Amino acid sequence: MAGQQEGSGSGSGSGPGAGWRRRGAGAGPGGYCVCRNCGHREPHKRGVPCNQEVCPRCGGPMYRE
Repeated sequence: MAGQQEGSGSGSGSGPGAGWRRRGAGAGPGGYCVCRNCGHREPHKRGVPCNQEVCPRCGGPMYRE
């Protein structure tokens, strides 16, 4: 092991086992979209971000639960 320092802690930690950390931040296929104003919940629609949905009850913004 000439020229290498073992245990120096200077590695980036992005070896082959760290690939899962770089994937998208999507929350997966399930879940609900919830209204920030009235709390109404609807099942999440695949391919449509909750923050682009509008509450059918009050017209308020939705977020992913």
